Amino acid sequence: MSIPLSALICFTGMLCNLAFSGLFLQPDWALAWLLAALLAHRGNWLWVAVVAGIHDLVLHWSPLITLPWILLAPAIIAWSDTQIGPSLLQRGFAMLLVISSLFFAGWSLAAALLTLLLCLVFWHMIARLYAQPA
Repeated sequence: MSIPLSALICFTGMLCNLAFSGLFLQPDWALAWLLAALLAHRGNWLWVAVVAGIHDLVLHWSPLITLPWILLAPAIIAWSDTQIGPSLLQRGFAMLLVISSLFFAGWSLAAALLTLLLCLVFWHMIARLYAQPA
């Protein structure tokens, strides 16, 4: 998946969050997509960090909500990959770490759980693009 298309999907997610913020409970669409791209391939960290900074400024008016945790996630994944080998467990821990940062911004538990479930779906979609045949 190309970077401009992924960034466009993130900006569309931010627009959905801004447009429908008071109408009904919804996940953080952009964060779910960014986190899924990071979990699918940690080499995406640079463009994910840039768009996550924009995401934080647009939705939370502060670059310190999810951006520090997004920057910390690839380091945690790389370190744990060298210690115990690559697995879904450390990526799941990184996902929970980043999504738990939504509580600092005042998001509800239900919205965070919706974001987690949406992230799992997006992660599966993006990981299939990076999958190599055996």
